[in-house]
Amino acid sequence: MSHDHPGHSAVDDVPASAMRIQGPGEYEVGKAFITGIGTFHDNEQGATKGRTTVYVIEMEGLVLCHLGDLGYQMPVSPIKEIGAVDILMVPVGDVSTLSVSEARALVRNLQPRYVMPMHYRSENARPELEPVETFIQAMGVSQPEPRPKLAVTTTSLPLNTQVIILACEGRAG
Repeated sequence: MSHDHPGHSAVDDVPASAMRIQGPGEYEVGKAFITGIGTFHDNEQGATKGRTTVYVIEMEGLVLCHLGDLGYQMPVSPIKEIGAVDILMVPVGDVSTLSVSEARALVRNLQPRYVMPMHYRSENARPELEPVETFIQAMGVSQPEPRPKLAVTTTSLPLNTQVIILACEGRAG
């Protein structure tokens, strides 16, 4: 859990037997190694919206990074702490999180193989957010077709960054 937020935190629905990962630190679950990096939910060092956690997950030879509700342009030191990323999940909705230009700049700094936008407007939800098309246009790529899943191995990674949209219940979002 990147931070406790009533709009998208369902931690109470998780079985008590599950391992709860919340906040900065190092965690090991099975063969996955997870590093939580403390950061901010806003441009005022957390004064407005508090702190949040970025998670770097290493498993099966891949590195995934979930930026959660990151709400400011990260300085160099946390970017170096994140390191090389194969799959980056980045908020792109421009409300309570990164602006589209900040998300694009972070993608360019991290140079992941796959970028999975999240936290954006969909047909049925979050009308205050930017649509994913705004981010895709800023990245200068063509609109990818939403897919139900992404299967990745170390040998199937693309050479250049690709934007992937996952379908959610028959729609992107």
